[in-house]
Amino acid sequence: MKILSLDDHPIFSHGLKESLLAHNADFEVTSALNAKEALAHLQANIDFDLLILDLSMPDMDGISFIKSLTARNIHIPIVIMSAKEDLVSLSECFKLGVLGFLPKTWTISQLSTALIKIGNGDIVVPEHIANALAIMSKNSLENTQSSLSERQLEILKMVQSGLTNAGISAVLYISEATVKSHLQRVFKILGAKNRMDSVRKAEHLKILPVLR
Repeated sequence: MKILSLDDHPIFSHGLKESLLAHNADFEVTSALNAKEALAHLQANIDFDLLILDLSMPDMDGISFIKSLTARNIHIPIVIMSAKEDLVSLSECFKLGVLGFLPKTWTISQLSTALIKIGNGDIVVPEHIANALAIMSKNSLENTQSSLSERQLEILKMVQSGLTNAGISAVLYISEATVKSHLQRVFKILGAKNRMDSVRKAEHLKILPVLR
């Protein structure tokens, strides 16, 4: 299986490549440290079987990279590998045709097995992620909106950190009425009763990390 891995952390990228090769000699892994480098590989080589993509990168996030491939008519099976379980982003990725999510906490044996399954056309998602996405999808369908927008998520994070509507308004340079309007949509999407309930539900769904 010929794999292209896009991850901006050199040590992790190198370790993944060497570990996969040591575990299964059938893996051939090419590493790219940024979107430009990965795009050059994909444009020069049309025989990659799979792209392993990190969601968080400094030059271009994973979702934007997937969209850039589509715009260039480059079609390749994609799996997300990330240390973050960002359900909003993952939901968007699956809508764009991604075939799986692999946590960076998985063992090399788990990763190898998952990559082979994905290479054979299966979709691989950890059970707790699949369940959380299903709950979020159910809430979305019931409330006629697919997911939290980037602005809504930004405001929800500020609510979680303790900012009042007035505080959020000052930080984002928008009116309090606009903040309230965004929060009303957030409540509807998450099925929440108020600000704190929306934070609790977002934490439960792992849309937001639980703050200690």
